[in-house]
Amino acid sequence: MGNIAYIVFICFALPFVLGIPIVRKQTRLVLLFTFIGMCCCLFISEVNGLLNTAIGLDMFYVTTNITPLTEELIKALPILLYAVFISAERQTLLTIAFMTGLGFALLENSTILVETVIERGSIGILWALIRTLGAGLLHSLCTTSVGVGISFVRDRKKFFVCGSFALLAQAIVYHSVYNALIQSDYKYFGAALPMATYLVVVAVLVVTYQKKQKKNQSEESA
Repeated sequence: MGNIAYIVFICFALPFVLGIPIVRKQTRLVLLFTFIGMCCCLFISEVNGLLNTAIGLDMFYVTTNITPLTEELIKALPILLYAVFISAERQTLLTIAFMTGLGFALLENSTILVETVIERGSIGILWALIRTLGAGLLHSLCTTSVGVGISFVRDRKKFFVCGSFALLAQAIVYHSVYNALIQSDYKYFGAALPMATYLVVVAVLVVTYQKKQKKNQSEESA
């Protein structure tokens, strides 16, 4: 990403850091993991650049076989550490996982936006929508799946290692499929994939919340 990534990082990340001591505890966690997501993006952009230079393969191969692996591993690391050493409470992991991916996507999209404007001179609303609802949402969905999944396997010693590996694998494969589609003749299907997944996730969360509310109400009335 070059120097532009560092400039964008300074512009976006520093306000988050300055806000962390000011806000309440729960909001502080949101800001912190959004900032961590940006740090992950900055770090992995350098790693991917070095790997791309060292391997010297074409961009399609790199974006479908290498960057999904490196990006999902580095994004999942802070979530795994939080779950193991601090808390595996499901709602908290869902929140910090989504915000980690959002922070990653925020820095990545902003950097690509600046680079594209410099290269082309201007961009359209359609480009912004595809980029935001595609790659932008993709990162949050991948980290969210890992975060929620960890809440199920964290206290099950027999399943923790293999479960964590499976969660990382599905995030990597999902990311790779998106990257392959978005660079093919089916790019619009690729762009729609994260939004379709997001709508399913939201629907599941709404149904789960409603069931929990009904259960609480029935217990109170009893």
